[in-house]
Amino acid sequence: MGRNGIISLFLSPVMSADKNRLSATQVFSDYLARTRRRCTPERFIILDCVMSMQGHFSIEELCKKLSDDDFLVATATVYNTLELLTDCGLVLRHRFGNKSIYENSRAAVGHSHLLCTQCGRIKEVKDPFVTNYFESKRYSAFTPSSFSITVFGTCSACARKFRAATKAASKTTK
Repeated sequence: MGRNGIISLFLSPVMSADKNRLSATQVFSDYLARTRRRCTPERFIILDCVMSMQGHFSIEELCKKLSDDDFLVATATVYNTLELLTDCGLVLRHRFGNKSIYENSRAAVGHSHLLCTQCGRIKEVKDPFVTNYFESKRYSAFTPSSFSITVFGTCSACARKFRAATKAASKTTK
C-alpha cells in the first residue's frame, strides 16, 4: 500500500462524515424545494446538529445541544424542523409509550431496540440475522425503506431491584 493508501485510511472516517452531512444537506434542500418550503438558516443549523447527534435523542436534548452551541432557536422551530426531517427520511421517530425519541436515519441502519418497561431505558442491539432478513425480504407491491424492531422487557438493573425487593419483603413476612 502506498503513501496515499495510508493517508486515505486515516482520513476516510472524517471524509465520510462530511460527505454524509453534505448529502443530508442536499436531500433536505431538494425536499424543501420540492414541497415549496423556505430554506432557512435555522432549519439547516438544526439539520447539522441532528447529523452530529450520537444515538437516540429527545427534542429537549436537541434544544439543549443547540443552546450549548450558542444557537438560539425557538422550540417550535425545532419541532417543525424535526417533522420535516422525518418526512424527508433523514430522521427516524420512535414512539416508546407516550415519549418520542429521534435518531439520524443514516446512523440507525441495522439495529433493534430493547426497551425496559420499568425504567424506560433503551438499549440498541445489532443482530446481523435480523438485518439480513429484512434487507433480503421482498414484498409484493411494496418497497421498504427501513425497519424498526422494539423488544419490550425488563433490564438487568430493574430485575435486580425487583429481586432485592422481593427478598426483603419475604424476610419481613417470616
